[in-house]
Amino acid sequence: MTTDAILDTDLVEVSPGGEATCRLEIRNGGPIVESYAIEVLGEPAGWTSVEPATVSVYPGSAESATVRFHPPRSAAVVAGERPFAVRVTPTETPDAQAVPEATVRVLPFVEFAPEILPRTSRGRRGGRHELSVTNLGNVPLGLALTGADPDNRLAVAIRPAQLTVAPGEAVFAQVRARTRRLLWRGHPVTLPFQVGVVSDDAPPASLDAATVQEPVLPRGLPRVLAALLVLALLGLGLWYALLRPSVKSLAEEAAKEQVAPVAQQASAADSRAQQADGKAQQAVDAVAPGARPSAGPSASSSPTPGGRPAVPPGADSFSRRLAPTAATGGTGTDIYIVPSRKVFVLTDIFLQNPQGDEGRLDLSVDGTTVLTVALNNFRDLDYHMVSPIEVPAGKVVSLKTTCRRAGTGLDGAGGGGGRCRDFALLNGYTRTPAATPRP
Repeated sequence: MTTDAILDTDLVEVSPGGEATCRLEIRNGGPIVESYAIEVLGEPAGWTSVEPATVSVYPGSAESATVRFHPPRSAAVVAGERPFAVRVTPTETPDAQAVPEATVRVLPFVEFAPEILPRTSRGRRGGRHELSVTNLGNVPLGLALTGADPDNRLAVAIRPAQLTVAPGEAVFAQVRARTRRLLWRGHPVTLPFQVGVVSDDAPPASLDAATVQEPVLPRGLPRVLAALLVLALLGLGLWYALLRPSVKSLAEEAAKEQVAPVAQQASAADSRAQQADGKAQQAVDAVAPGARPSAGPSASSSPTPGGRPAVPPGADSFSRRLAPTAATGGTGTDIYIVPSRKVFVLTDIFLQNPQGDEGRLDLSVDGTTVLTVALNNFRDLDYHMVSPIEVPAGKVVSLKTTCRRAGTGLDGAGGGGGRCRDFALLNGYTRTPAATPRP
């Protein structure tokens, strides 16, 4: 008994999100009616079907089945060629299998999703933003990032300005919008700008953002200064009109009371000194007429110098993004190690859960957990540390995500590709540790 199975083509091309087919012909060379089970083998089996899946063929005749390829429009199916085979198994004689082989070529498609956070920043000299770009296509994507201000009141700097994103991955860039002039007083001013994301293989995208420039001098400062000046003038007038004469009179009376006993003692001592001098002169005249006692010199002391306090070093503004990922039911961790000869002072924490994942986030400093939040309670969460956390050089700041269920992916697909993707932006500053004084 023999079984022959032939595919009508050696190469099938299919676009992600579309469908392509090829025909499978099965010939029964045996003496009895045979039923055949058809199964697709290889990587394409997950998005391939056969109609019908079972075929009955009379002796000496042939039947056909249709093999349908329908890969999803997702970064999970990377563009390229994939070999596959179709196994045809007779029910009566399973050992007499036929396995024809061919290749399916998945065509490329390009799609990306840019996002800038926060959309609006605040500051006297501008603000900082973070740009994230997720590659939703099935081929690597090269991107160029540009910043523009239509009113030329901002200098927009993006680092890095060139990015390469693998399929299904996300990359990040820092955006700094710096004002060209200071706003000394008045109302805060909103300054809009745009960030462009350009690719050779896809239409460009433009993101709108803004920074709110705050005045250097607060709005109520002139009124406060005027009130302080009025109070100072009133206090000065009260001092000269009422308090100064009373204080002067009391001081003079107290001085007189303290000086009077001293003056009496000095007068008595002077009288006794004159008597003693008279007696001494009489004694000298008796021994050697004309002799006079001489006065000896007196000593004086000099003051000693004092010390001066040391001036502490300055600090540099700093921010770092941690982006752990984890499969459903697992954990993932991203870390930051403080460089040597630096102290990282953590003042603000901005947490992001863009997919709506369910699980838990733990922020730890040198193995000690300082913050734990449930993912299903937020999408964006901002913490301002009342008492900043100082992290010494060489210590580790880690963010761990425990993924209970991945949310909706940025491409709109349920389950987020089976992975939780969460982020934390750590803001603060770095400074050089104070030197230990030598004994």
